[in-house]
Amino acid sequence: MRIWAFPSFYPHDYPGMRWTGIFAHRQYKALIELGATLSVVQPVLWHPPAPFQKLNSNWEEVSRYGYPLNRVYDGIEVHHPRIPNMKPGRIFRTPYAQKYEDTIVAFFTKGGVAFDAAKDVFLAQWLPDAAMVVKAGRRLGVRTAVMAVGDDVLILPQANAMRMQIFKETLRDADIRLAVAKYLGDEANKLLDTPVPFSVIRRGVNHDFFKPVSADEKMAIRKEYGLPQDKIVILMIGAAIERKGWLDMLDALAMLKKETDGFVLAAVYAGHEEVNLTAEAANRGLAAHFIKLGEVEPRLMARVHNAADIFCLPSHSEGIANSVVEAMATGVPAVTTAICGHPELITSGKNGIMVAPHQPVALKEVLAELVASGELRATIGNNARNFIVNEWGNYAFNAAKLLDILSS
Repeated sequence: MRIWAFPSFYPHDYPGMRWTGIFAHRQYKALIELGATLSVVQPVLWHPPAPFQKLNSNWEEVSRYGYPLNRVYDGIEVHHPRIPNMKPGRIFRTPYAQKYEDTIVAFFTKGGVAFDAAKDVFLAQWLPDAAMVVKAGRRLGVRTAVMAVGDDVLILPQANAMRMQIFKETLRDADIRLAVAKYLGDEANKLLDTPVPFSVIRRGVNHDFFKPVSADEKMAIRKEYGLPQDKIVILMIGAAIERKGWLDMLDALAMLKKETDGFVLAAVYAGHEEVNLTAEAANRGLAAHFIKLGEVEPRLMARVHNAADIFCLPSHSEGIANSVVEAMATGVPAVTTAICGHPELITSGKNGIMVAPHQPVALKEVLAELVASGELRATIGNNARNFIVNEWGNYAFNAAKLLDILSS
């Protein structure tokens, strides 16, 4: 089985991008360990060499990322063919989607890749870009599989009529359709004129890496990250955007502070800040209760979870939040919103707690209960760990299902 993976986001050694796409990468590693041959193809915009990129602001911005034509990330070959990006746009009018599709076709044609219809497959994640991958696959005679992960079903198709049409065409024309949650497949079919079959493929989690540690090690990790030893540490991980529920979280903590002073929020986020979290925390009187950890390398993420007493992610929209799964594997009680695929993961009150989105008062009540009760935290955390290990599965367990579907 030879898999050509097309992730829209993939880890890159650039500030704010070191763990973007890490969950797809871990799935790819599991597929390789199961015997598949896999390479990543991530087209990027072209820019002229220095100093000519300074002639256009778009060229200059693209050049900052420093993508090479080819690289190796954690043992996986990654190719970055260049999408034509000539300026000015009023002269070079080929639509971006067509240029993207042509770039994929040219990459394989010029590389002399001979495809085997039975063994080769394009695996595209994130449906907007998958549209071009599916079209390129048709031109090259390669089977295509598309993976729905969240906003690409729940938000982006509704932006305008053109995006909705592309969404429908992509799912209609793909040979294999996958979703990380049953909810996403069901929601996608609600948007289609004729329902199509979906397979649910969860990404799993490396529960030998994300696992509980001793109380002494927890305290040592807290010291390493400058977290207090004598307060309840609430961890939140997610892009600094309103949709992740950061403002709901801060509103809930501002109310909680009136009842107890015994907590801090450890915030992990990277990339563009739609919301200035430091300022928002200060505006709510939480400056002393807010600790910015910023961007954390993927290899250190388990340690950050180990430092926490509670994990919270009050998102407004998700597929299934990978950070919630990782917290559960670590044995940390997770609080999240009852949205999208989360009810497929959490039995509220047993292996985690769910609240309605946009409800900071309800969120405060749940956090207050957990902050006050070490016994409750331990019970939910232990149940969560057992569920992940015994039912949810690791990357290998779920990648085996994916490989079987791609091979059939």
